[in-house]
Amino acid sequence: MAGAVTVVVTRPAAAGRSLADALERAGQPALWLPAFEFGPAPDESQARAVLASLAEFELAIFVSPQAVRATAALLAQPWPARTAIAVVGAGTRAAVLDALAGADRARLVPERDEDIDGSGSESLWPLLQAMRPPPRRVLLLRAQSGREWLADRLQDAGSTVTPLAVYTRLPAAPAAALRAQLAAAALDGLASVVSSSDAVAALAEMLAEQQPVLRALRAGIAFASHPRIAERLRAAGFERVTICPLQAAAIVALLREAGG
Repeated sequence: MAGAVTVVVTRPAAAGRSLADALERAGQPALWLPAFEFGPAPDESQARAVLASLAEFELAIFVSPQAVRATAALLAQPWPARTAIAVVGAGTRAAVLDALAGADRARLVPERDEDIDGSGSESLWPLLQAMRPPPRRVLLLRAQSGREWLADRLQDAGSTVTPLAVYTRLPAAPAAALRAQLAAAALDGLASVVSSSDAVAALAEMLAEQQPVLRALRAGIAFASHPRIAERLRAAGFERVTICPLQAAAIVALLREAGG
């Protein structure tokens, strides 16, 4: 095994479960503790109405694979070819090509997987800056909040940004059995994987009644997917924050370098 430390994966949905499983296959103890659960759009009728006018937007940005799947379920027509699609991360790009009818006829930013450098807004922003002509109307497909930094950059550049909640992000409620596993694992030390800034506060709220677990997480290595998450973790008291790809091999290698 890579060590007695247990990695707590807070990434939600299938990507989080997959990462936890991959860590276990690599010999690294791991627990999947999703920071959020996903629900339907907070206002489904409004979401459908905005999506019905999708062709009026020069660009639509998907912030996550969940945003893609939620949008696909709400769309009543194929994706309009004139509306370009931008994605945050390789997983979101794959979801677009898999789940959105007609998306293969639209311009996709980035065009290739190899053009994706990281999974944050910062890696997408230079590609959006290079778009010619610049998009005048942009639809930001997300949960109730998120990617404000990217929306601000677009608005500063002259775009009109319309955020649209196509799904709901809700705080997760761990089962008693999972809480017991966390408490036992905390005795030998914990590490964490955090894939969004909002997950930092959600984690603290979720573990408010399990302070020993929260202290063990703050004392252990926290793996963040980009610098803004790292900043939020440090501000929340996490002592050892590392920015790295959220991939099992990279996480296991860094744990081994750190001695556990």
